[in-house]
Amino acid sequence: MNFNYPLIVLEGLSGVGKTTIGGILAKEMQGVLYKTPPEPFLSIRDVIDKQACNKARFVFYLAGIVHAAEEIKGILINKPVICDRYLLTTTCYHLALGVDIDDLMISASCFLKPDFSFLIVCENNVRLKRLKNRGLSFNDVQEQKLDIEQKFLVEYKKFNLIEIDNSANNPLIAVKTILETINK
Repeated sequence: MNFNYPLIVLEGLSGVGKTTIGGILAKEMQGVLYKTPPEPFLSIRDVIDKQACNKARFVFYLAGIVHAAEEIKGILINKPVICDRYLLTTTCYHLALGVDIDDLMISASCFLKPDFSFLIVCENNVRLKRLKNRGLSFNDVQEQKLDIEQKFLVEYKKFNLIEIDNSANNPLIAVKTILETINK
């Protein structure tokens, strides 16, 4: 299915600057910043994160992506969408946790394919300082406790996304690089 505008996805670990970059990019492109998981999933996320086993958690987040894709399709008719985390975050996070993910589940046609996917990265000490400053979420604490952040990043890198380094903490540079890539 072709849309009038692009779907641009920003993936990466917590604290790398995806939301900040996405907000500026959405403004520059006169688009919409879309964050996953969407409602109604967001309202029960904490319960799932704290109580569900990892495989059930994966299915929950995957269902959220299916729902997000349908909402995004409607937006793409009128505006570009910059999505803060999408299918690869769900996939890579759960692979890092050791969940056995069937390739068919992540390549099914029900998933809207992004026009561009970027992996936002930054130096780990910078990222951890940002997380500390904003306050750690339950998932941030779990990721550190389980020491899976680097495994998560390794899984991301297997997908050969376009990497944008945000270590300098200047999201305008990252946005400029993304816009240059999109406009090539």
